[in-house]
Amino acid sequence: MDVYASKAISLRAKADPDIANLSFGEPVFGPPEHLLDDIAAEDLSRTAFLDAGKRYEEPRGSLALRQAIAAWYRDRYGLAVDPERDIMVTHGGVEAITLALLAVTGERDKVAVSDPSYMLYARTVLTLGRQACRIARPAGGDEYAAMLADGDRLAGVRALIVNSPENPTGYVASLEDWERIGALAAANGTWIIHDEVYDVMDFERPHRPARTVPPLADNAILINSFSKKFGLPGLRIGWMVAPPAVIDLAAKAHDYLYLGVNIQYERIARRLLEDPRKAEWLAGVTRLVQGRCLTALKTLGAAAGYAWPRQPLGAMFLFPDVSGLHRAMPAHYRASGEAMGDAVARYLLEERKVAVVPGSVYGRQGDSHVRLVLCTQEDVFDAAMRRMA
Repeated sequence: MDVYASKAISLRAKADPDIANLSFGEPVFGPPEHLLDDIAAEDLSRTAFLDAGKRYEEPRGSLALRQAIAAWYRDRYGLAVDPERDIMVTHGGVEAITLALLAVTGERDKVAVSDPSYMLYARTVLTLGRQACRIARPAGGDEYAAMLADGDRLAGVRALIVNSPENPTGYVASLEDWERIGALAAANGTWIIHDEVYDVMDFERPHRPARTVPPLADNAILINSFSKKFGLPGLRIGWMVAPPAVIDLAAKAHDYLYLGVNIQYERIARRLLEDPRKAEWLAGVTRLVQGRCLTALKTLGAAAGYAWPRQPLGAMFLFPDVSGLHRAMPAHYRASGEAMGDAVARYLLEERKVAVVPGSVYGRQGDSHVRLVLCTQEDVFDAAMRRMA
């Protein structure tokens, strides 16, 4: 198992303070400043530590936190979720995806992921002994609908992973996308695993959890976490929303493989969701990300060698086509025979001191692209824009 590209590039960038690192999604924002005193005094107290450190959490996680998660869906989307039967707390979103795959697929089953898509999906599928089936997704207004225009695309596919809002492209699935996904999933008995960890970052098209779409109410699994929207990847608290039978299986697998999540960090997660000011604070996060997106779109134009076949609609990433920059950069960077995005990423790192991720790691459709993150410190982002332009 090799180190995946964004991690390897980020490690190199962190070792050199002169590099403007736009390669790794560790948000500079969060947690909410107005909660820090209470977190320190109550959730990180001696009493809280001893209470959490001396016992195992039960497999489904804290009922109080699951109730707060249910309230999240009720208040934001009008979606009714049973906290006792439909929700499970996990070690971050990645564990939730792993458990979902273990619960609804078997060895050698086909699991579809779009091309492009987050690189860990296919790796997780293969690690679990399933078959990863990549389906090319064309850029456009209703990308999943176009990807699934052929009615046989999901034939024999046990599960489809959908990331919306998406890493790396910033794409947000449309209602037409979800209706097409729902129709084909119902026709083929395919589970939909919706990774919605960037749910609040939907600035050009509204986010919809898959389970709000009628055809998917009973065969969609929602994956979410506190890592991105609240800027706390080290908290390692995520969740899964699924039908009770799936939750039952996932809880057993969780108990076999991982045991309970950190009880003390569950307390912090609950405080975040129960904060009466969270909507206002999260809206500020969205404005920050959207503002940086607009700055990048204005700065990185055709004259600098960048093109935007996909206009970002959400999340905290950009995925420009760098074919123009590839043609303009020194010839020795183009002589290696590697994908255009790989060569450009190497050029930007070595010549302009900017770390980005080559798009090829997200699938063949990304060969001429690089990925940038929008959640870094302001001075790092500004420096990267100056150097890349």
